[in-house]
Amino acid sequence: MAIKILVVDDSKDETWLLRRTLKEDDYEVEVANNGLEGLRQAYQFRPALILLDVMMPDMDGWTMLGRLREFSDVPVIMLTAVGGEKSLVQGLNSGADDYVTKPYGMDELKARIRAVLRRKGLPSAEQRALLQFDNGQLTIDPSCQEVRARGEAVDLTPTEYKLLLCLAYNAGRVLNAEQILENVWGPGYEDAEANVKLYIR
Repeated sequence: MAIKILVVDDSKDETWLLRRTLKEDDYEVEVANNGLEGLRQAYQFRPALILLDVMMPDMDGWTMLGRLREFSDVPVIMLTAVGGEKSLVQGLNSGADDYVTKPYGMDELKARIRAVLRRKGLPSAEQRALLQFDNGQLTIDPSCQEVRARGEAVDLTPTEYKLLLCLAYNAGRVLNAEQILENVWGPGYEDAEANVKLYIR
């Protein structure tokens, strides 16, 4: 089951190129050409990640991001011709996970997508295999974010799931609190070691 990416950009040339290129890496890609359509697609398509342009008709990227954060914590990478530190800070403070200025290299964008998915505890295109532990007593299916213990579905919060997946992908390795915070909670939580202790318990 492919990882879903939603591309929201009013440039048909841009969306065509991104759809074609990302499909080559086995992502499932949907496209929206403005913020209103992007919100509808985000709700219906349920993407694992959104690539979001800033300058669009009807509803710009900033407005869409604000509305999106009312119902979803899906990772968002801003793709925009609007550069500069002020815009970058605005994007990150508004809830974006990364900010890429046009023009950009496709290899760099793919690397940023993989990095954001990794930080969010989501598998990259190469990491969708079923994870099994204790002779199959615990299984994790990253493609549909399903966890089963002894055959029974386990109900986890998004953070609990990301934490479990982070530990599963690092099975056999010792992770300190700083590494876990970086991979599960992301930037801005460097001093929140209590979060790790709470969720581990």
